[in-house]
Amino acid sequence: MDISKEWAEKRNILLAYFRFYLNEEEYRDDFYASLSQEKLFERMLSGEKSKTSQVNSEEYMTLFRPGLEAGKDIVHFCLSSGISGTRNSCEIAKDILLEEFPDRKIEIIDSLSASVGYGLLVDKAADLRDRGLSMEELVEKILEYRNHLHGYFFTSDLRFFIQGGRISKAAGFIGGLLNICPIIMITEEGTLKPIEKARGKKQAFNSLLSKMEKKGFMEEEKVFLCHSACPEDVESLKEKILERYPKAKIETFVIGGTIACHTGPGTVACFFFGREGR
Repeated sequence: MDISKEWAEKRNILLAYFRFYLNEEEYRDDFYASLSQEKLFERMLSGEKSKTSQVNSEEYMTLFRPGLEAGKDIVHFCLSSGISGTRNSCEIAKDILLEEFPDRKIEIIDSLSASVGYGLLVDKAADLRDRGLSMEELVEKILEYRNHLHGYFFTSDLRFFIQGGRISKAAGFIGGLLNICPIIMITEEGTLKPIEKARGKKQAFNSLLSKMEKKGFMEEEKVFLCHSACPEDVESLKEKILERYPKAKIETFVIGGTIACHTGPGTVACFFFGREGR
């Protein structure tokens, strides 16, 4: 979810950990305890091949079993099925465990989002849990909120997009000359869709603010921002949001290793709830 360990502990959230690889060397996506973000990007940009691995069914069973044994029901949020096959692994674990614990309930929610986007959805679920809602009420409310969760991100550093072959060297060269910042949205289906080519960070910031206004940003709800090795950029975006929405409750995080393997450095993401649906 690209949140922080402290946030998860404070909100009493149990986590399933993805894994990523550099030249076949395995690392746990554990808030950069196993490998620093600086070292990750250094190795990626030096040419080492990166890839990621989803949580498997056995790992989900290990995560869920103690709660079930304690007589608790489980609501689990997965990275968007439009991006990852993690939900399938989770459903397999659910089916096996419910045979073992037939009196318990397990709800698997496809976040249809990524990074701190589904972290924001989990944060809202924790609020509802703490208000004493039943499992059924919580799930119903969360599915409503999911339909109003909007996510956008941009990158100001095209080096890894060129390195990883996501754009050609020629396109990357021209993009660099023109100071292009591609803007990407999370679609209704939970997939990624490039929607704009901003000329510079200022235009990218303004574009995100425009989208918050267009989608009817709910000022009473939180905004989650995150970044990969560009803290100044995420702070600038935060300041601009607060200039327009002084009452906004904003939390910022660092993009984790799994997502960072795909974005590289220089990425800023913004997730919020809007009155308009996706």
